[in-house]
Formats: sequence, C-alpha cells, structure tokens
Amino acid sequence: VAQAHRFAPGREDQFLDDYRAAYRKEADQDSRLFPGTLEMLGQLRQAGCRIGLVTSKNARGTARAIEATGLTGMLDCIVTADDVEHYKPHPEPLEKAMAKLQVTPAESLYVGDSAYDVDMAQRAGVTMVGVSWGARTREELELICPDGVVGNWQEFLKTISS
Repeated sequence: VAQAHRFAPGREDQFLDDYRAAYRKEADQDSRLFPGTLEMLGQLRQAGCRIGLVTSKNARGTARAIEATGLTGMLDCIVTADDVEHYKPHPEPLEKAMAKLQVTPAESLYVGDSAYDVDMAQRAGVTMVGVSWGARTREELELICPDGVVGNWQEFLKTISS
C-alpha cells in the first residue's frame, strides 16, 4: 500500500489491482529460490531453529510460491499481508511472527532485502541481516542495515555462527 501511494497517489486501488494482476501472471514463472536456500534452511532446522516467513505478498500468492519452490514443510510460521492490519515497515507483521513462533525480539533474527525490512526489524527491536541479492544492492543495504549484510547463504551461516 505504501508503494502504491508512492507511485500512484490518488490511484492506489487501481495501482494495486494492476500490480496484483501482473504479479499473478508472472509469479509462477518467477518463483525460484536463491541457490542454497533449501540446504541453508535444512541446516537451521537441524540446529533447532524455528523458521518463519514474513511477506508483503497475499496468502494465495505466498502459498503458490512456497509450493513451487519446495519450501512446503520448511516453515514453522507464515505471516502474509492478509494476516495483518499494518504492512511493512510497521512492526506488526514481524511481531505477529514472533508471537506465533513464541520467541522474543532478543531471540530473533530477521533476514530481508529492502529498506522496509530494515525499518520493520528496527521498530520491532530485532537484529536483521540484509541479503544483497534482492531489492537493494549490498552497498545500499550497508548504508541502512547496521547489523550486517551478506552476499550468499554460506556467508549468512558463517555470520550467525560467530
């Protein structure tokens, strides 16, 4: 909604309808994981970590993407835009995920790729690691993400184990 307001002030509803239609058309073809994601999640699960997904996507599109990418059964909690009243960067989505996972901000680590993710994590009091293969470059994230930025899952696993 914030992006709709930013890019189409006064026409937010039409912007969202058009965006969702285009997304549905392309999403199934574009749903793919960054290399090593399933292996990394498997390692975290073996280590006893609970894993949640917080997304600005709706529940139906998220379910399709999870199935298409093989993430089914890998997530302990999913919070979509349909589950909250306030979207990123408001902390509600992350707070809802922590409540479902029964963890505190101090026990949590959020991984994201955008300024909205950084802002949400900071407002929720959660450490965040930025990933440089998404919405922002590594250089852009390093300017706004004080907790660290990684370029691949191996670097991420090294960062969290130290």
